[in-house]
Amino acid sequence: MLKNLFLVIILLFGVIFFACSSGGGSDPVVEDNPTDNPVDDTIPAVSSKPESLPTFNSVSLYSATSPFNQKIATNPEIDPNSAILVQSLIDSEYFILQVKEFASPVYFADADTPRKDVELFCGPEWGLGISTMKNVPIPDWAEPSDDSGGSDLTVIGCGGGADQDNHMVILNLADRCEYTFWQARTSQGQWQSSWASGISMDSTGIFPNGMSTRGSGFSFTGGVIWPDELAQGRIDHVLAMAYPYTKAGGPVAPATDSDGITVSNTAIPEGAIIQLDPAFDLTPLSLTSYEMVIAKAMQEYGMLIVDTNGDSGISFYAIDPRSVVNNPYESLLPDDSYVVLENFDLATLPLRVLKLPPQDVDWEESLMPVNNACATIE
Repeated sequence: MLKNLFLVIILLFGVIFFACSSGGGSDPVVEDNPTDNPVDDTIPAVSSKPESLPTFNSVSLYSATSPFNQKIATNPEIDPNSAILVQSLIDSEYFILQVKEFASPVYFADADTPRKDVELFCGPEWGLGISTMKNVPIPDWAEPSDDSGGSDLTVIGCGGGADQDNHMVILNLADRCEYTFWQARTSQGQWQSSWASGISMDSTGIFPNGMSTRGSGFSFTGGVIWPDELAQGRIDHVLAMAYPYTKAGGPVAPATDSDGITVSNTAIPEGAIIQLDPAFDLTPLSLTSYEMVIAKAMQEYGMLIVDTNGDSGISFYAIDPRSVVNNPYESLLPDDSYVVLENFDLATLPLRVLKLPPQDVDWEESLMPVNNACATIE
């Protein structure tokens, strides 16, 4: 029965998350000249919306064994089909950094933050027998990302009718819990979300039974770029990546879920790691400061496929600046909803796919929302 139930659910999920990240076209951006930004290394007070974000290192996301915290070993094993698979990356045309759309704000909670129940709109729709995430700490100033682009688009949908993701993340520093929301909103003072999940910030960042707010079973904040990393010129974690051609037929470890629908010998499954050859000299590319920081992380930590996005573009993710009062990317990034990394030529970059584990063709059988120390779903 569970198998049949979740076969239906995953078919829905395959459509739900396909539009998860917009690679929409825009004019190439013009570089701002970054200057040194002061970095706040303290955890913000949560009695009001903070003026700035803490540093990535001070938050300490996930365990030392998390795939998001692993450097790529020297001389890693490359997949024998890497050259073929890379063609789908080239077909994606360009890299894009999601900043204000299809990213997520991150809010901080503590022991004094009000607890609220969140209605899970898609739980009944998917036949899961659940409809609520209980007792979630949500600051009064919390609001999801705005993916509308100024258009009147459909927000709510448990299938193919949803044009927005409207993500939101809450990190509860009192009990080290991360809460993530997909299509979050309020209605008459009641928090609602099409789907939500909770996980320990000290875990690996992987949902063993899938059904996170990423298409792959990873928690949303894993691999996201923080403002202080751009300011300091170094990213010390894997980069979360989404692209249009994720492979159908299941994820590869460490992913536990998949919304891939592409049937092609060039398609790459969710859970795969892609690396920019560390021997490649970046100097001739004339990269902007933020492009250089990202490029070095691509060489040292690589890119982990966590989701399927739109029709074009390979997406990376930064924290949505609506998280705080002041724009944390001032002088670091162009003030745009998304930033095209225009100085990378995908056709000439020496990208390579690390050795792929076998696809988990039976992943649907394990899909199940599971209660844990951070989340109670009923």
